[in-house]
Amino acid sequence: MVEIKGLCRQAGIEQIDAGPKGAVIAFRNNAFANPEGLIDFIREAGKQVKLQPDHRLIYYANWPDPEDRLSGTRDLLKRLAKIAGAVKQAA
Repeated sequence: MVEIKGLCRQAGIEQIDAGPKGAVIAFRNNAFANPEGLIDFIREAGKQVKLQPDHRLIYYANWPDPEDRLSGTRDLLKRLAKIAGAVKQAA
């Protein structure tokens, strides 16, 4: 859980709710540090990711048990933290 909280901080995520069908992510101040990178991520993921009008990111996945949810959430957050960090490193 400590790792997940740290990854949320790095990615600018205010809240994440993970369940058997995926995750819903709310960004801090409804903004992401690297919007272009996030758009590329959404485009590459196809139907697996959707950005809602309220700026929440919906990530569809099949995580039937708690271990899958934890692992899947960690992997997703690592990807988002890396995307967010790409802007910080370039600045």
